[in-house]
Amino acid sequence: MNDSRRLIARLAPLLPQLVFAFRRRRGEIPDVLKQAGSHGERHIGVLISLAIMGPATVSELARRTELSTAHASLVVGELARAGLVDRDHDERDRRRIVVSLSGAATPAVAEMRKRNSAPLLQFLSELDDSEAERFIDHLERLVALLRAENSSANSPEPTVTSP
Repeated sequence: MNDSRRLIARLAPLLPQLVFAFRRRRGEIPDVLKQAGSHGERHIGVLISLAIMGPATVSELARRTELSTAHASLVVGELARAGLVDRDHDERDRRRIVVSLSGAATPAVAEMRKRNSAPLLQFLSELDDSEAERFIDHLERLVALLRAENSSANSPEPTVTSP
């Protein structure tokens, strides 16, 4: 059994520092993205999602980025007006609209991803393959726990009826 209190005392201050460090790095937005207009974290999150996981419908992007479908639609519309994403009809189902990075956005997002992944690559290179896999497995588990807690906190309380 581990000493949970001691471990939490070490971990707790690191988590906000990690969040702030990633936010600062996200602030380093390539010029082409800056020139297209002001974009917040959600906009950048959608662009990164499209770069990493490929084209998607608005509802798929909403799930990927944990936005409501309405908010994801709003963000996609703003990105399309700025020329950063393309919206095309799905070849198999013409009713579906598929969102992808535009030609103008692709190199800028790739540049941002490369710059932002440098510290992660350095960190992972200091681990052997087994350690790196365990780290990623544990991080996936932590994210899953946080998402589960968040979704249960946002779901309505079950209604209790008396017999």
